[in-house]
Amino acid sequence: MDAVALAYDEAGTGPAVILVHGHPFNRSMWAPQRAALAGAGYRVIAPDLRGYGASAVTPGTVLMSQLAADVTGLLDRLGVGRAAPVGLSMGGLVAMELARAGPGRWWALGLVATTAEPVTAAERADRRTRADQAERDGIAPLAQDMAARLFGPDVDPAVPGQVMAMMLATDPRGAAAALRGRAERPDYRPGLRALDRPVFVGTGDRDRYSTAEITDRLIACLRHPDRVTLPGVGHLPNLEAPDRFNAELTAFLDRHRPA
Repeated sequence: MDAVALAYDEAGTGPAVILVHGHPFNRSMWAPQRAALAGAGYRVIAPDLRGYGASAVTPGTVLMSQLAADVTGLLDRLGVGRAAPVGLSMGGLVAMELARAGPGRWWALGLVATTAEPVTAAERADRRTRADQAERDGIAPLAQDMAARLFGPDVDPAVPGQVMAMMLATDPRGAAAALRGRAERPDYRPGLRALDRPVFVGTGDRDRYSTAEITDRLIACLRHPDRVTLPGVGHLPNLEAPDRFNAELTAFLDRHRPA
């Protein structure tokens, strides 16, 4: 499958940080981090993954490795040699694909509200069913189901509406293709055990998807983990608690900033 030229936002100068959104979102979810990290002296690149936002849609099935190859192609076109990928949820899977495909290219890694474990048979069937539903009924049923489970109790009342609008703007064909790709994801744990890089692991303690138990097992795979758990926060810590999240992520990047 040919790579797709991704739509993206860019801000700042300095060591490169690439922000990889989750499903069914787009690059706009990183607006608070793009501004904060650019202000802290980083070159921040936030793409729309294939099938999301303003990037081209490939119907059918798009594997996580193909999403990662698109990101690598974008960095190549921008002349970025080394970077720190930071991915949320599905974006974390893409970040792990990047890490295992070319570990020497990344000076740090960020895994936010995600998992390293292989897909189970039940999850595989569920993702395929949801993909078929999205193609048949549109994105709204999937978005509404997710919205009910995304947020912690302390979320700003404006955030759920913003996130719902973002989800409803997603092309259902792109969402379905990525859902089928996630149904085929590999076991990322061996690659993480071999990765000799600092890794930021950010979660909320009210996350119904990336629970404390799932995150514990992710941490156990890492040589150099830096874990941050934000209280009262669900699956989108970067939007639910942007000031706290930005401070923690910036401090992590500053500690490991390349010379």
